[in-house]
Amino acid sequence: MWSITAALLLSARLVLAAINIDGSQAVEPAYENDFSPISDISTYQIDQHECPLPCVDYSNPHSWIPYSSVGRLKRCQQPMLLQFSVSQPLSDPQSNIIIRSCTLNPAEHGSIMASAAEAASIVENPKKLDESAKYGGLESTSVACSTSGMQLPGKIEVVTSTRKTPNSSDAVDLLKGMRQFFAAKDNCDEKFLFGYHNQFVAGVYIGEHITKSTADSALAALSKQLQSDNSVPDQAIVQYYDNGRQPDSIFGIFIDNNRNLSAVQQTILGWSQGNYANGVLGSKGVQSGAKLFGVVQHNGTSSGNGTSLTSNLISRLLRTQIRPVNRADKRAVCRSVQVVEHDTCAILAERCGITPYAFSKFNSKPNFCSTLQPRDTACCSSGSVPKPDSPQAGPDGSCASHLIRNGDSCFAVSKKYGVTVEDLEKWNKGKTWAWTECKDMLVGYSMCVSKGTPPMPPPQMGTQCGPLVPGTKPPTNSSVSLADLNPCPLKACCSNWGFCGVFPGHCAINAPEGGGPGTKKKGFQSTCISNCETKIKQNSGPPVSFQRIGYYESFNLERECLWLKAKNANTDGTYTHIHWGFASIDPNTWMPVVNNTKNQWSSFKELTGVKKILSFGGWAYSTEPATYNIIRSAIIDNRNTFAANLAKFAKDEGFDGIDIDWEYPGVSIQAMHPWASKRSSDDCTQAPDILVGGKPIGQKRDGIDYLKFLTVLKKQLGPEKSVSIAAPASFWYLQAFPIDRIAAVVDYIVYMTYDLHGQWDYGNVNAFDSCASGKCIRSHGEIELSRVIRNVSHAPLS
Repeated sequence: MWSITAALLLSARLVLAAINIDGSQAVEPAYENDFSPISDISTYQIDQHECPLPCVDYSNPHSWIPYSSVGRLKRCQQPMLLQFSVSQPLSDPQSNIIIRSCTLNPAEHGSIMASAAEAASIVENPKKLDESAKYGGLESTSVACSTSGMQLPGKIEVVTSTRKTPNSSDAVDLLKGMRQFFAAKDNCDEKFLFGYHNQFVAGVYIGEHITKSTADSALAALSKQLQSDNSVPDQAIVQYYDNGRQPDSIFGIFIDNNRNLSAVQQTILGWSQGNYANGVLGSKGVQSGAKLFGVVQHNGTSSGNGTSLTSNLISRLLRTQIRPVNRADKRAVCRSVQVVEHDTCAILAERCGITPYAFSKFNSKPNFCSTLQPRDTACCSSGSVPKPDSPQAGPDGSCASHLIRNGDSCFAVSKKYGVTVEDLEKWNKGKTWAWTECKDMLVGYSMCVSKGTPPMPPPQMGTQCGPLVPGTKPPTNSSVSLADLNPCPLKACCSNWGFCGVFPGHCAINAPEGGGPGTKKKGFQSTCISNCETKIKQNSGPPVSFQRIGYYESFNLERECLWLKAKNANTDGTYTHIHWGFASIDPNTWMPVVNNTKNQWSSFKELTGVKKILSFGGWAYSTEPATYNIIRSAIIDNRNTFAANLAKFAKDEGFDGIDIDWEYPGVSIQAMHPWASKRSSDDCTQAPDILVGGKPIGQKRDGIDYLKFLTVLKKQLGPEKSVSIAAPASFWYLQAFPIDRIAAVVDYIVYMTYDLHGQWDYGNVNAFDSCASGKCIRSHGEIELSRVIRNVSHAPLS
């Protein structure tokens, strides 16, 4: 159920990267000997949420959440809109896949939606900034953005499979959201959309000469039919197909109730290439209630009721798109039309409104008719073929850029800008972010269409590191790599998709030989781009002397067995330090309170041959409702008083040091999000057992305040007595610790590798790498321990 507290959280906006010790966003690279940035606890952690953020800006998929696999979508039980390349087969493991997604939320949760909208507003819409507008992009010559629609006499057919599944609610919810997408003003030129809700998946294709009113009408009609039947067919096709086989005059909806998103993608691709969809066997008819709307110029001719058109409908519509001659150079440039899929010279002549003989006269190039390609230009009058002025590099040396749209190809882009495919490969290969080759171009990324330095990649919501983090500016120093911008907390690995972590999906290097920045090899979901070293760093030599630490559990005598009295503790050299676990704190005086219910305190103080350390905190004391705020207040709000009292107590009682086990500063406030995971564990920030009254107890400055307290405590105790802390082995808990700076203050750190994994992990998909079910067995073996030691050695700690 959606939480009002989530709206309060989002109203402060989601932070998108790590922070420095002064609280500023960590943008500059963090090199080997630099202090590490720490996490801002309001950073949106994608893997800690079953579903993506709500759909609030339908026209900006960069404000949606990116995933790199279809399998990741299964975790979300809410309806989602999806954007992904129609030409990169989802079924092919070699494909370069990025899926942007958002969750369709109930409209009645207005406060949450408004807050999510504010969070999404920090992500610029690259579609609105795209330089390609002057070459025919959004709000320029795109037919759907410059014309009004009128109802056409064509019929929209429907084919449904005979096998059906009861209950249509999932389908109805998703189709409603798809209608909202096409209703967005800035989506006037969008041709593709996909949706996903549990087993039900859908896709829509709209040719350029079919208006979005058609999509609204057909989706509404299909939804009404499914709701009336209260069942969903295994597959269904709703389509309008012109016999001229022009992709611009095709409309289609394909639904599949077996989660076969690949089949939906293939059908949508076929429509965009002018193919008729006939892959569904079943009953065929006309979709009741679905109306067809075509586009005409604002000054186009229509009857009063908008339905009286000539029989050659598509030819009439396409003819409105003939490029007129500029009167200034009427004798130099011909009137022209653009070639689309399946065009022939006969079709082009008809579209021009001239005879085939005249057409061949105006297009006399040898083999012209046998070599037609989509995006070619054909003349409808005398004159030379119009060609756009090729883009030029900017005054600062940056290249002219193009935002890659769904359905783009290098051939189409080269025709649009008057350059060659070879030029595009030359200007982008090895230079442009995430560019590998033309056939693997990534939808939503930018590419160069002229000489010059490559563009910054467009921003992406949900990213934490690298150049994709919203608001990132290009480095002023040309020697700084884009990959090193916005470093991860604790210098963790950053993946090419902009995610921080310590698993192979973050740290494994799968970059192609000779590839540009942000590129990955085929067959891999990701590659590391910064701080990729996984070996443990040797930052110092061995310790001066052997040390071994043990905790004496003062409550152990309350167990039914396995008792140990303090006087029998190992003082034979097995341990060099023994911690009394745990003392409490008086919230009225901030004085230590020893829990001596079993009368072991005196015996413990009399131990010889070991360092005696008094420990405070522990999991229960740090997290339970009755006590969590005591240790927080002592450390954050009363640091000077608490530190002075601890120092006095240690001296008065003859103790050798103080140990603090605060579990944990900076626990993420993401637990408040209504779309957060229901389960969490030691390996994720959103642990539900660090909530009090349904609210998280962590705050942004916890880690910084912890460092301040430890600094004061060490000063109070002096060099003759030790200060130590317990630190989590899990990266997700540790990332809020300024652990490298803390290490410079304290005498030693108890690194809690002993509870890295356990039964509490069962079912948590974030506790393990490559374990979609969360039910994988992980031990405390060499690989796991090496990984967590790598975390702190790169911070760096010695």
